[in-house]
Amino acid sequence: MKILIAEDDMVSRRVLQATLVKWGHEVVVASNGDEALAALQSADAPPLAILDWMMPDMDGVEVCRKARQSPSATPAYIILLTAKTEKEDVVAGLEAGADDYLTKPFVRAELRARIEVGERVIKLQKGLAARVEELKKALVEGERAAELLRASESRYRHLVEYSQGLICTQDLAGTLLSVNPAAARLLDYQPHEMVGRNLSEFIAPSERHLFNLYLERIRNHATDSGLLHIVSKSGAERIWQYDNLRYEEAGKEPYVLGHAQDVTGLKEAEAAMRHLSLTDELTGLYNQRGFLALAEQHLKTTRRTGQAFMLIYADIDGLKQINDTCGHQEGSQAIQQLALILKNSFREADIIARIGGDEFTILVAESNSRNVQIPLALLQKNLRHHNTQELHVYQLSLSVGAVCVDPYSDATIEDLLGRADQAMYENKKRKRQPSFATGAQREDVFTQVWPAPEPERRRA
Repeated sequence: MKILIAEDDMVSRRVLQATLVKWGHEVVVASNGDEALAALQSADAPPLAILDWMMPDMDGVEVCRKARQSPSATPAYIILLTAKTEKEDVVAGLEAGADDYLTKPFVRAELRARIEVGERVIKLQKGLAARVEELKKALVEGERAAELLRASESRYRHLVEYSQGLICTQDLAGTLLSVNPAAARLLDYQPHEMVGRNLSEFIAPSERHLFNLYLERIRNHATDSGLLHIVSKSGAERIWQYDNLRYEEAGKEPYVLGHAQDVTGLKEAEAAMRHLSLTDELTGLYNQRGFLALAEQHLKTTRRTGQAFMLIYADIDGLKQINDTCGHQEGSQAIQQLALILKNSFREADIIARIGGDEFTILVAESNSRNVQIPLALLQKNLRHHNTQELHVYQLSLSVGAVCVDPYSDATIEDLLGRADQAMYENKKRKRQPSFATGAQREDVFTQVWPAPEPERRRA
């Protein structure tokens, strides 16, 4: 893949260039921000760029901002390379248009992993752009069809019979007056099974409460467009993008002429892209970005409700020894097995994430230092059951630390993670070294629970 690197330091630039070439990439080199921006705005722009934050005249953040001002169906995937580690700096870079960031000095394995993520996102973007173009063409055809419908009744009837999109008429209360046969078949219905019924009967139950707003918009405006979640006769939910026109004739009741296209595939592709950016590829758990986003939202919610929760930090014992003795593939399998054990030990409402190589964190909702022992005991039970099967020459073991979160505390998620990590580290120092032999007798989970710090507790 063609990759742009922008770095004003010659030594760093050559090291980065040599590394990427060794990995089989075609490298375009820029020594300052102006050259980088010109490369990104060229007709043959590289799909991925690695920009140094600090450069003369125009820094990497400004290059991101200006590059994003040029509309593109497949914008470049930009990674900022920076020595800045403050959260505010990272947020500023991402808000300027960067897709990811990497701190200096970078670790080659991490750089390679982030480039691979970028390649996957670029591939999805290209596929999504192709689907968007298909949708635009379909919508253009729909608009042309609507003009033909108004011009000729005979041509209208012919188009209604054979159009694969939904073409229907409805009154201002939502009752269907006509439905084209092809669209009815796509929903597993015959036209007569739909005509005379209210459109709300075909709306997904989770979206039905919005139907009155749908009717209100078409009553107040001559045109309307949006999305409808439609349920087929077989129970499958589809997403339709619709365009409505309120039609009025003198002496007749007004009605709505509607046209829609099935955009389920497009919306699924968009959801897949969002999922990719928040999920750990090895385990299927949330990654650090996904965990922080969900945990921040949970913290805001608990500050309104006053409900405490627990934050758990867990570290696999002896993963390096497993890698060194059995190989990294076995180490990856150990991580996957541990992830599955965590899923089976906590509730669906809890947030489980892998935030590092051998590090996991769990947000246990509606919990405190007393009832958190229940899932921890289940975790220990599941670990012991796994180890008794003697599937490997090693046994899985965890060191765990937890912090009880006062919802009225001013502490951030990062602060709380740090305290849980410290509790875990204290446990790891106190415990004896894990045995590396089948059938070793020892505790599988070592836990310490810390309360929230006194200055952060709610004042009486």
